[in-house]
Amino acid sequence: GTFRIASSQTEQAGKESKLMAVGFVQPMSKRTDLYATYARVSNAGGAAAALNGSTTAANASSTGYEFGIKHAF
Repeated sequence: GTFRIASSQTEQAGKESKLMAVGFVQPMSKRTDLYATYARVSNAGGAAAALNGSTTAANASSTGYEFGIKHAF
């Protein structure tokens, strides 16, 4: 399988958001994969960013999980 790691950071006018994501993809066959991802957005300075483009309370964090199967036809 393959581990995936992603991180990003944005800052505007003192508002700071940090994203960290970790995932794993496990091939099951030539055309089918299982996958899982964990992601977290942390805010500071009054930022209110959240996962999937939504918003949360200022300085709060947002956490998400994703599990699935990908099959190519």
